[in-house]
Amino acid sequence: MLNEAGQSLTLGSRLGGGGEGDVWDIPAKPDLVAKIYHSPLTADRAAKIQAMSSFRTDALVKLTAWPAGLLRHRIQGPIGLLMPKVSGRKDIHHLYSPKSRRADFQSADWRFLMRTAANAARAFAAVHDAGGVIGDVNHGSILVAQDATVKLIDCDSFQVSLGGRRYFCEVGVETFTPPELQGKSFKGVTRTPNHDNFGLAVMTFLLLFMGRHPFAGRYSGAGDMPISKAIEEVRFPYGSRHTAVGMLQPPGTPPLSIVGPDAEFFFERAFAREMIPGGRPSAVEWIEVLSTTERELKQCASNPAHWHHRSTSCPWCPMEGATGVPLFGMAHVQGAQGFAFDIVGLWRQIEAIGDPGPVPGLPTTSKTASSAAKAVAAKKNLRGVLAAGAAIAAFAGAISYMPGIWWLAPPLAAFLIWKLMEDDDRSKSVRVAADQAIQNWVTLNHQWNQRAGNEAFLKRRAELTQLKSRWEGMPNERLRRLDQLKRNHRQLQLEAYLDRFELATAKIESVGAGRKQTLESYGIETALDVTQAALFSVPGFGPKTNQKLLRWRAGIEAKFVFNPSLPVDPREIQKVEASVLRDRSELEGKLRQGLLELRQIAAQVLSVRQHMRDQVAKAFDTKLQADADLAAIGR
Repeated sequence: MLNEAGQSLTLGSRLGGGGEGDVWDIPAKPDLVAKIYHSPLTADRAAKIQAMSSFRTDALVKLTAWPAGLLRHRIQGPIGLLMPKVSGRKDIHHLYSPKSRRADFQSADWRFLMRTAANAARAFAAVHDAGGVIGDVNHGSILVAQDATVKLIDCDSFQVSLGGRRYFCEVGVETFTPPELQGKSFKGVTRTPNHDNFGLAVMTFLLLFMGRHPFAGRYSGAGDMPISKAIEEVRFPYGSRHTAVGMLQPPGTPPLSIVGPDAEFFFERAFAREMIPGGRPSAVEWIEVLSTTERELKQCASNPAHWHHRSTSCPWCPMEGATGVPLFGMAHVQGAQGFAFDIVGLWRQIEAIGDPGPVPGLPTTSKTASSAAKAVAAKKNLRGVLAAGAAIAAFAGAISYMPGIWWLAPPLAAFLIWKLMEDDDRSKSVRVAADQAIQNWVTLNHQWNQRAGNEAFLKRRAELTQLKSRWEGMPNERLRRLDQLKRNHRQLQLEAYLDRFELATAKIESVGAGRKQTLESYGIETALDVTQAALFSVPGFGPKTNQKLLRWRAGIEAKFVFNPSLPVDPREIQKVEASVLRDRSELEGKLRQGLLELRQIAAQVLSVRQHMRDQVAKAFDTKLQADADLAAIGR
């Protein structure tokens, strides 16, 4: 094998391969590798590699595996290229896919994802600044290191121009292809940075939304809506126009607003029909907005592994609660509390808060009827005597002077008694005042008993006692959960085994890249996730396709062999440790907050007693007077 200077190079071990060719180590040049194509290069392809190697900028060297020169076979001619060796990195799919992320990027939180997206934009910007266009944007051509730095590979497929000649990129992946190029042949098509900007926005969305594709959603119209068709018809289910385009985002996914207003607007721009002619956010613009947004993130109060934008509540807690699957590793938060929780000192403070005790009693005084009530009572007694006399007279007169109609005497007597005994205005006034006093007392007494008593204090203290008991029991709870892992050893081994088989690399009939991306957008990433219930919720997947997926899983499961001598998977232990840490941290937060609330409750009770007592005592005294008045005039 000869390089462009005619020097002979010996290939070492094969490092990997793909559809176009294989990548080989070069012992004499440890910083380079050789990509050898399966077939000799065409003259156009060889000229393109020579052109690319002639204008390598510092930014391209830093951020890409830019071709370093052409390789020739002594007989066959141009057959490959030299490029920088890239090691210690994973393709970006391993980062934005939650399951792969927990295994391959254990310290990655949402800040890390935001930083990676900004670094990917820097790599895109370097290519664009050099006059190139990536064209074939896909997750397999972006590699990420543990420090969130990014390298673009497969650069020989990029579109470049040199000396007035344009070398095209004639391949692409439909899930990263913009609407204006969907379904079209790339042969002879001039790609633009605006096309790349669509792919960059898709990649950024995948990173920030847990591997969910921005165009995977539920279509309200007739027929299926695969991702490629949704892109072509500009049906963005997370956008403000989702109703107008008949789309809903997948259930359990967070709203677009979680990225903050600036990045939210960028996604709306990137996926808008109006931006097809030009105007999608550029790579340089994404660098700025993502860097700014990362600075606006804050740590979740409930889960130290969660970071979210300061303008929203944590979106990851409800997602994890709904699925039971952690989205981020806990490696970077182990012991991140920075101090020990002092339960003894905190409980001493709780016990020091005095119980306000039951509702204080009110002074009771003996009441006699008021002068107004006494006057009404005296007048009422006099009128009673007169009424009785009038009734007797009416009865006697009716019998003596009208014996033929004596039967009219009883009702006439009753009528006279009723008229004479009927309340006058003064009597009504006393009753109304008394009723108002009693009603005012009922209302105030209810408020007094609710606000001046210690029921709320005792209830909150009992709740804190339970929280303390749960906190003290966390060591035993941790042992119980770890012991449960041992009892579930076989099932956990099976699940770990199934979880190793990713859909992204599986060969399943009629399940191509677009369908796999749809499955991932609904949380189905590995054989473990392929269940009848999970597939049922994915739009566009019928019984035949589902059966193929289920048979694929069943074939893998049939090869599983349980090995009882193997220890429990450390990742499962880490999940238990993380859950215990999370629960303990939540309990500690509730206890700290409970201390403040208990103090506040006690202070409020004492304040109510101080400021309300005179008003309540006065109302009670007035009520007692009303009782005496009503007793005097007759209820």
